[in-house]
Amino acid sequence: MNMEKKITISDIAKKANVSKSTVSRYLNGGSVSKTTREKIDELVATYNYQPNTFAQSLKSKRNHTVGVIVPRLDSAAQVEMLRGLDSENTDDTFLIVNTYQDSNRELAEIEKMRTQNVRGLIILTANMTDEIRNTLLESDMPIVVQGQDESAFNRVLMNDLAAGEAVGAYARSLNPKRVLLLTIPAEHDWAIGHDRTEGIKNALSDIDVTTLETDFSITQSKALAQAAMTDQSFDLIIGATDRIVVGALQAGLESGQQAKYIGFGKSDISTTVTPNLTSFEYDFFHAGQQLYRLFNQVCDDSYKEPQRIVLDGELIERASTKSS
Repeated sequence: MNMEKKITISDIAKKANVSKSTVSRYLNGGSVSKTTREKIDELVATYNYQPNTFAQSLKSKRNHTVGVIVPRLDSAAQVEMLRGLDSENTDDTFLIVNTYQDSNRELAEIEKMRTQNVRGLIILTANMTDEIRNTLLESDMPIVVQGQDESAFNRVLMNDLAAGEAVGAYARSLNPKRVLLLTIPAEHDWAIGHDRTEGIKNALSDIDVTTLETDFSITQSKALAQAAMTDQSFDLIIGATDRIVVGALQAGLESGQQAKYIGFGKSDISTTVTPNLTSFEYDFFHAGQQLYRLFNQVCDDSYKEPQRIVLDGELIERASTKSS
C-alpha cells in the first residue's frame, strides 16, 4: 500500500523557490521578507507541514522540555496545579516525575534532569533538604519552586500561616472545649507541619488541644484518631488536609464522637463525604498558572532577584461544622 510521502524542509524550499536556510530561519522565527513569509505560510498550510521540534531544539541548543518534579500524584492539589501549568503552556513538553515524598529520590531526579538539557525545573516540593537546596543552587538552570518559602529561589507559595490563623479564629467561634489537631511533621512539610499548624495553635492557645502527627493518608489518620478517641472525646477535629480529616471523620463516626470537622484543601472530597467538609480552600489551578508564568519570566531573565508570589485562600463553611 502506497503512503503519502511526508513533506520536508527541502520540499518546502523547492516549491517556494528559496534556500533551505531561508525555510529554517522562517521556522525558527527569524527574519524573512514579507513575500517569502506569505509564500511559505501558504505551503505549510497546504501540506500540513509539521516541523521536527526535537531536531530544531538540538540545532538551536534550546530544549522545549521542562522538568516538573512532584512529591505525590495522589494529591488533588498537585493535580490541579499540573492542570494549571498545562493550561498556560503552548510550546513546552512537561517531563513529570513523581518522587513519592522521598527526598533522596527527589535529589536523584534533580541530578538526572541536569544531565538531560531540560529548559529548566518546576519543583513542587514538600521538603527542601540542605542537599537538595545546594544542588539546585549549583545549577545554572531556570528554577521555580512551589510549596516552600525558600528565599534563594523564585517561588509560588500558599499563605499557610494566614490560613492556619483563619481556621483557628473560625474554630474559636465554635466554642470548642476539647480539640484534636492532626497534622504533618514539620520536617516532612514545613509549610503545612509548621506554618499552617502554628497558625491554628496560636489562635487556640488557651483551649485544650491534642496534637498528633500523621502522614497524608486517610488510613493512618483514621488509626491515630481512633486511638485518641478511646481515651477521650473531642467536640472539634481539625485536619491539616482534607484527606487527613476524612480519616478522623471515619473514626469519629465509628466511635460515636459528637464532633465538628475542619480541613484544608480544594477537592471533590470536601463535597462527596457526609457531612460535607468545612475547609480552607486555595485555587490550586491558579497557582499552577502562576508557576508557569513565573517560570517563563525567569527563563527570559525578566527578574534579577528571586521573586516571591504568595496566594491567599478562603474558608468555605459546610455541614461538618454546622452539625452537632
